[in-house]
Amino acid sequence: MAQQQELPDLDRLPRAPRLALAYAPAAIRDMIATMMLLDVQFDGFVRNASEPVLAQMRLAWWRDRFAQDPSDWPKGNPLLSNFRDLGGHAGKLTHVVDGWERLLSERPLGPEDLLAHAEGRAQGWAALAAHDGETAALPAVARAGKRWALLDLAWSHAEATERSMALKLAGSLAPTAALPRNLRALGVLDGLAQRALRNDRPPLSRASDMTTALRIGLFGR
Repeated sequence: MAQQQELPDLDRLPRAPRLALAYAPAAIRDMIATMMLLDVQFDGFVRNASEPVLAQMRLAWWRDRFAQDPSDWPKGNPLLSNFRDLGGHAGKLTHVVDGWERLLSERPLGPEDLLAHAEGRAQGWAALAAHDGETAALPAVARAGKRWALLDLAWSHAEATERSMALKLAGSLAPTAALPRNLRALGVLDGLAQRALRNDRPPLSRASDMTTALRIGLFGR
């Protein structure tokens, strides 16, 4: 097992992922935090590039790394180092890159772009589940990952038309049962997403949402 590198910038995580991370078991917490920070980094590429091609170039570097065997990755990057234990499952992270790149499409984004973004991000959670041997949970993990990605997109990136479309897509996904203990952090995000959909408001916009997170974090549902 590769030695995990310290992640000094967890304060960069948005509020909901930071809360969900508190319920991740210690054995997998760093890997989940790394996945969340990867989304934050890619989000920054997409938001801050003056030209789409600049974001595409930065994303392409990560796509090329994830297409390699982890033993060939350059050293010194803490995010890459913490993904090294994924081994052959690391290749699924190329889909995460592809998902973020879909946000560089011509605006307004269509349903195909929104769904491709969510499906790509969900593959990061699928990689963690597969690495952890939770293959039976993969369909539920995919739904939960897509639902959270669509909610996150709706309330952080999307314009009004895109938000409505993203929320509709998220609402069309079937509810998920309790996820495995090692993926409890995703369960918390999914529970917050489902509550936000029912109430038509952003996640963690009311104090009662914290109770939902606590219940799912402790008991799974």
